[in-house]
Amino acid sequence: MRVLHIAAGKYQEASVSLLQKGEWTGTLKKRFDFDWEKEEQYEVYKITVTGDNSIQGLMSLLTIAPELRLEIRLLESARENIGSAKVYDRIAGCLIAFACKLAFKRGFGGFVSLVPKTELIAHYIAKYNFFPQGKHLAIDGDASFTLITEYLENDSK
Repeated sequence: MRVLHIAAGKYQEASVSLLQKGEWTGTLKKRFDFDWEKEEQYEVYKITVTGDNSIQGLMSLLTIAPELRLEIRLLESARENIGSAKVYDRIAGCLIAFACKLAFKRGFGGFVSLVPKTELIAHYIAKYNFFPQGKHLAIDGDASFTLITEYLENDSK
């Protein structure tokens, strides 16, 4: 998996892993807007760039086994990775693709959903190929596989 360092114009290796107990610190509050401590009971994943331990993005997941899906409860890039002056691009895409991969591994056919902020609905549909499903947006099957290929394979752009 790779993220794009905007200033250098180069891709850098990155990885996603579970947020560990010792990482629930005040530094999260300094770099992220959401109160991530409220997500401690869920699976919270972080994305880091190889050689740099600072967390570039976070995602909270809830497994809804009866519905054969994963729900992205919360997804956020660090403040420095948002907007036109961002340091790294592809943070959210890598995290969403990781959720899709987990949804395949858990036998859910890549089925991932989220409840987006209203202003982000069009963005999720256009950029990640989510589709409306009630109050949720969802992705599954081939669309999930496409995201996995685009964001998690090192052969990506």
